Amino acid sequence: MRAPLDQHASGVNRRQLLATAAGGAGAALFGGALPFAAAQNATTSLAAEPGEARLLGPTAPPTSLYTYGGTLPGPVLRAGEGEELAIDFTNRLPEPTSFCFGGMRVPYPALGVPGFDANAIGAGEARQLRVPLRDPGTYLYTPFDIAQSGRGLAGALVVAEPNPPAADRDLVLLIQDWRLEPDQRVQLTLNGELAPWAPVRAGERVRLRFVNAARGLFLPLRLDDHPAWIVAIDGRPSDPFNPAYGRFLLAPGGRVDVMVDLVKPPGSRLPMVVEAPEGEIPLGSLVYDDQSPMRTTPLPAPTATTASLPEPSLAGATRFDIVLGDAPATGFADQPLAEAAPGDTLVATVSNKASSAASIHLYGHCARLLDTLDDGWKPWWHDTLGVAPGRVVRFALVAAEPGRWPIVARRGGDGVPLALGWFATGDQSSTPRAAKKRA
Repeated sequence: MRAPLDQHASGVNRRQLLATAAGGAGAALFGGALPFAAAQNATTSLAAEPGEARLLGPTAPPTSLYTYGGTLPGPVLRAGEGEELAIDFTNRLPEPTSFCFGGMRVPYPALGVPGFDANAIGAGEARQLRVPLRDPGTYLYTPFDIAQSGRGLAGALVVAEPNPPAADRDLVLLIQDWRLEPDQRVQLTLNGELAPWAPVRAGERVRLRFVNAARGLFLPLRLDDHPAWIVAIDGRPSDPFNPAYGRFLLAPGGRVDVMVDLVKPPGSRLPMVVEAPEGEIPLGSLVYDDQSPMRTTPLPAPTATTASLPEPSLAGATRFDIVLGDAPATGFADQPLAEAAPGDTLVATVSNKASSAASIHLYGHCARLLDTLDDGWKPWWHDTLGVAPGRVVRFALVAAEPGRWPIVARRGGDGVPLALGWFATGDQSSTPRAAKKRA
């Protein structure tokens, strides 16, 4: 095993932190609390560029990739709520690309979907991207093009809360999928490694920020035999609750923050596994060192925090339907799914008539998942939702500032788009420039 990576990797105002260097199986993740510099309006540089990594082990042939900043995954960007993140972005790929944060609440000019807020970033082009950070949480940055993200373009953004829940260690765990063997079986990397480990100490409380950057895989994760609380879903804080039997589901593009108390004796392990139909897939593990426990009495259970988000008002809401089938979508719809004024509530009913599960991705918005039999909702927020085949889900969101806001449905497994829709807020009902282009 290699020694843990240096957690104090250099960067602009320490805003970038290299999550890992791509290498052999079983490598060590970085350990220790991640540094955070509370500077305002910091600027960082980032390039999308070709690269390679030995994803099948140190002696295997390297795999050609697309990378952010030459690492797999891209560097962890860290900032604070209320700051503005300015990224000097350069596209060194041989094709156009884009840069977006999915469902993070951003102003329309920072949306990052080609044809809606701006043109794609051409090969060789440099552009400064300015993103005001309105909400704390864990977010995924990636291109809109699923093929490019499938070649490695993905990274995490952590927006720090003013008063975060107490934890001794804060780890970002970004999951990507690969099909490199002749039989095309799925392999998963965690921070660019096959089954890596992270050193921890008995008695610690760790915050694990799981990020599903796989193209279309729903990932049922399990953490065995440790006290755990889910404290955030898709970046937004939730009332802490214990995952049943240590299990929770990560939708494609989804994020879940879990607090875990390391209550076992020194020398123990906490395996993290994905429960796949063909059997368990080792994802990674936390390895206790031999030091005496940091504390013998665990910290109190995490307390509830609230997200500063406008709540939907279902009375008089604008309602629309999305019906999914097996046929892939080839371009954005000409007409909006719905039109609303800023601050209005929209309620969507998604019927999945396809033969596979699907994921629904919101851009610039997050939503409440409505209950099946009434208009009550789950006590957390989503910007990515799953819909099983033959099932119906409903969600409610509050329309943001004027703009044309995409809602994208992707097929489970490979991320192929099944629906490319959008809704208009304000006087924005004309067809987006991307309407006739293939996603």
